[in-house]
Amino acid sequence: MTSVNKQEFNNLSLGQLFNLGQSIASEIENSTLSSTDPEYQQKVTQGLSYLQRADDLISKLHIFSDNELIDEMSPSEIKFMLVPAYLGDLTLKKTTDPSKRAAVLMEAKEYIQRFINQCQDYQLVSKQDLIVKDQLTNTVKSSISASQQREQKIARYKREKAVKENIKELKEKLNYIGAKSEEEKDRDMEDTERELAEALIDLEILKAFESWHSIEQELVMVKEMEEMREMMERKGHISGDTVERVQANSRQNWGRNKPLLNKQGRPLQPFVILSKREQLKNQVFGYSHNLPTMTIDDYLEQERERGNIIEGGGKEPEEKPPIDDNDYDAQDAETMKQREWDEFVEANPRGAGNRMNKG
Repeated sequence: MTSVNKQEFNNLSLGQLFNLGQSIASEIENSTLSSTDPEYQQKVTQGLSYLQRADDLISKLHIFSDNELIDEMSPSEIKFMLVPAYLGDLTLKKTTDPSKRAAVLMEAKEYIQRFINQCQDYQLVSKQDLIVKDQLTNTVKSSISASQQREQKIARYKREKAVKENIKELKEKLNYIGAKSEEEKDRDMEDTERELAEALIDLEILKAFESWHSIEQELVMVKEMEEMREMMERKGHISGDTVERVQANSRQNWGRNKPLLNKQGRPLQPFVILSKREQLKNQVFGYSHNLPTMTIDDYLEQERERGNIIEGGGKEPEEKPPIDDNDYDAQDAETMKQREWDEFVEANPRGAGNRMNKG
């Protein structure tokens, strides 16, 4: 996709701006480039410029009316409803300074909410989608269990797969319509283009709700990071860049180059023993002040190397052989041993040593 100069850009029609922005959005969606790649970010900026210009023209031309029904709109007008959806998606792909991430998320959220509200006005949002919207606006969030949320996500995935298949078939249908007569071609072309536009809107509605959910989660994390940065700047009087480096180094390197145990098995620094499940969980929901960790398997392996673990449960104690009735010396020794034990027990009754520090 080649860029245009400023004069050409200003002379582009609404349809041209939309097609260019839609093409770039699709190209980025299927791109193998990293989001931090300069070429990737250049495409994001270019796509946003086309779509923002298109958004301004839609507003100035009053393309959409509150009193208009979806059936009264032409396919070329219906597709313009996708502009805020594409703007929200591309805005989320922008890479900025971490301190500005919250503003980017809020901007994307506004585009997404505007798109969903407009689709709702034209009765393009299903009842299932309205339930999801209520959850995201916290009206019934507390009453939805984790299993219900999982079922909803699976249902949306299946629906998205079906919508994508329908879009593919409609695009193929458009390619074959050209072989018909002019009258049939015009009628079938308009009907197919309308179906395609509505299918694309249905797909973007599904994506918009997923993006909205991701934004809400990321906003919580960004807020926590901002609070941590402010606290460290107040206490340490250090810059935000320094705070980020300290957080990264503390999180990744604290105690990593030091042994946890000495040769005798005594700890040289604080550490936490984790199960494999806990270790995987903490890799996702970790904290910036985590202690060095050691799995149970690692700990047992070190103890085994020090010889503190008996493999196979050890040998069973051998049973003491009975004393021969004719071995009088052995019988006398056993009798004396038993008598000494009885005297010891009599002189030291149970609990005599537990004085609770009272002397």
